[in-house]
Amino acid sequence: MNEPTQPLRVAVLGAGIFTTNSHIPTIQRHPEVFQCIAVWSRREESVNKLIEKKFPGDAPPQVYSGDDGLNEVLKNDKVEAVIIALPLDVQPHYVTMALQSGKHVLSEKPIAATLEEAKKMVDLYQEQYSSQVVWSVAENYRYEPAILRAAEVVSHEIGNPYLFSLTIRNPFKPDNPYLNTQWRNKPSWYGGFFVDSFVHATAMLRAVLGGKKGAKTISAITSSRAEHIPSADTMAANVEWESGIQGIISCTYACSYLKYELEVIGTEGSVILQRKLDGPGYNLIVNNDEVEEFGFGGLDAEFLSFAEACESSSSKESHRNSPEEAMMDLALVEACLNSGKERGKQVVL
Repeated sequence: MNEPTQPLRVAVLGAGIFTTNSHIPTIQRHPEVFQCIAVWSRREESVNKLIEKKFPGDAPPQVYSGDDGLNEVLKNDKVEAVIIALPLDVQPHYVTMALQSGKHVLSEKPIAATLEEAKKMVDLYQEQYSSQVVWSVAENYRYEPAILRAAEVVSHEIGNPYLFSLTIRNPFKPDNPYLNTQWRNKPSWYGGFFVDSFVHATAMLRAVLGGKKGAKTISAITSSRAEHIPSADTMAANVEWESGIQGIISCTYACSYLKYELEVIGTEGSVILQRKLDGPGYNLIVNNDEVEEFGFGGLDAEFLSFAEACESSSSKESHRNSPEEAMMDLALVEACLNSGKERGKQVVL
């Protein structure tokens, strides 16, 4: 991956947990690629807190807040791109504003709260802005080295894949800071927290199993098992992939322990992708052989890919996190929820 000849001058919109813990540190790890020149939040106290915590040096970025501050940021010709992590129910509005202002955009997943809204945004981008600016929807799973290796194995090393199983045990306890943000705690859209979290899994499945759309049919049972999670938090689903692969998904966020495992079986072998339990990263087991170990790397890789796409017009369509991909990730999540709402009625995508 080529590095830009000059650092991409970015403004960060949002000063919440993920911006503070992930976006800003990622930018700071790559000073040759990114220069953060502005940070904006809807609330002045939030952006000041972020600056104090993450920019203790002598030259922090410019600080903006409120509607007037946002207008200043978007009118600033020095700002080439904006990186957005805002509540899901309002984020699409700010993405649209940034595109209208001629800025490249990297916005957090999911692309929108509903597939209907996502389609409108993608159509608008394709019709009016895609030839001028890059819009990337941040999905680090599409860039994780372990997931890319699993996709390679499925394509070339296990024969014809015909069966998969995905097991997710990801505990979101009452004191989880992400769960306790207001927009997740009191969601205004159907599916709430499940939409925000399970979209990672659909992106992974689409990356590993292949196919343009992914699933062909889904039949799911969903339920809410944890009182502190204000949406569906548990699902069992039967899935048929467009390639003919059959699969089952067993997922809960109401549990007390971590387990994240994808197994794909082919006519000539199998691959198992597992989250490590003794540290960050993944284990990959191909054909019951030696374990391949991987650390996390998707967040840095997706940021660098975005910067490269902004730098080179020839790579605008080549980055993996296009809004079309994000929309298809969301379509799979919404199909699971719609089937669950109908107690397992088959949904055709």
